[in-house]
This record gives sequence, C-alpha cells and structure tokens, in this order.
Amino acid sequence: MLTVLIVSVVVLVVALGVLGYLYYKERSKCQKYKKGIAIQKVYLQNMSHDIRTPMNAICGFSQILCNSQIRDMLSEEEITEYGVIIQSNTDLLSTLVNDILDISDMESGKYKMNIGTCVVNEVCRNAIRTVKYRCPEGVNMYMTTDVPDTYTIQSDPKRVEQVIMNYLTNAEKHTDEGEIHVHVSLDENPGMVTFSVTDTGEGVSPENAERIFGRFEKFNTINGGTGLGLPICRKIATQLGGEAKLDLSHKGKGARFVFTHPV
Repeated sequence: MLTVLIVSVVVLVVALGVLGYLYYKERSKCQKYKKGIAIQKVYLQNMSHDIRTPMNAICGFSQILCNSQIRDMLSEEEITEYGVIIQSNTDLLSTLVNDILDISDMESGKYKMNIGTCVVNEVCRNAIRTVKYRCPEGVNMYMTTDVPDTYTIQSDPKRVEQVIMNYLTNAEKHTDEGEIHVHVSLDENPGMVTFSVTDTGEGVSPENAERIFGRFEKFNTINGGTGLGLPICRKIATQLGGEAKLDLSHKGKGARFVFTHPV
C-alpha cells in the first residue's frame, strides 16, 4: 500500500512538472506571438509612412514638371532642384523595396553571393559616390585608406559595397554637423580588412549596441527607413566570413560602425 502511495505521489509530481513545463512553453509561445504581432504592427506603420513620403514627393513634383503652364513659370534652378528631389526620393523608395526583398531572400535561403575580385578602395569610393548627394549640408564625407588602390580580396563586390552604403546612409540620417569618415585598414584586425564608418552624430548607447542590429529596430522614429539596413549588413558580413558591429571602444562624439572581411 505504501509503495502504491509513493508511486502515485511520484507520478503526480511528474505530471504536475510536465503540465507546468507545457504551460510555461505555451505561455512563452503566446508572449512571443504577441511580441511578434506588436513588432509587425509597428513595422507596417513605419513602412506605410516611409513608402508614402517618397511616393508623395515623386508624384507631386512630377506633376509640377509635367504641367507646361506651371513649368514655364519656374526658373532653371527650380526645375533642377525639383529633379534632384524626384531622384532622391526615387532612390529612397528603391532602397526600401530592396531592403524588403533582401530580407525576404535571406529568410528563404535565396540570398546568393557572387564571389569574384573585389577592389577594396574602389568599392568604398563607389559607395560614397552613390550616397553623397544625400549628405546633410555642412557634413564632410570623406575616405582614408591604409591599402594601395590595387589591393583586392576575393568577395562579392556588390555586397561589400552594400554594407558600406548602408553604414553611410545610417550615418547621414543621424549626423547634422561634423563629418562622416570612411576608413580601410589591414592593421586593426590582423588577417582581416577592416572597413569603418565613423560619424559625429547622436551616437548609440552601449546597451543598444546589439539591439540596433535587430530587425525593425528604430530608436529614432523621425528619420526614415525600415530598420532593416543594419541587420542586412550583419547577415552579409557573416556570410562573407566577417563581422558587422558597433565599435564600443569608440570614445569620440557619434558612432563608429565596423565591417571586417577575411583577406
């Protein structure tokens, strides 16, 4: 009788343990689901705003330039200015769409690398040329390098350029004055090419050093963007055998983002 009682107690304890585990597991799933729904809601709200803004600018200024009566009243400087606005917002919209497609390809495993010869300095200069027109007035964007112009690595040049561009675009959003500095080094991390983008903007607190590489994470809702640029940088860097991170040892004003790539 005592044996039966002991066995019953043990079975009851085990059953309660299993039920407790299942309850905890389901509760965790529920909390994750609720968190996912909340993130999705914020993401869709951000996307709606971020897509609508450039579309309105493109449509509005295109209508002005296409209306012959209004166009005749504009000066050449105004026509040029409106053309630049249309181009800028077209590029912004293209970036938003490309970010969404990239993250979708990463999820489905379709994100491919085309490995070839990558001229390190040329890739950085191309990235600067692509985004420099968006640089705020009064902010000096420039590049320095410790490697010769003939120096190459085996990589996907487009993906390396994409990481540098995303870093630069992020810096432009958060820097109102000072400088944005691109640097290439072989000495900072032996065996790696170290690309860095340093700005004099608002900076990032140490506790958010990892959070900013999370999907849809945005700590400044005023600036546009999907919150996908930095996560894409990290994914590309990882696939290329390197690392994308915030340099926590940087003590100056602003932030320093680093992308390392095997030589």
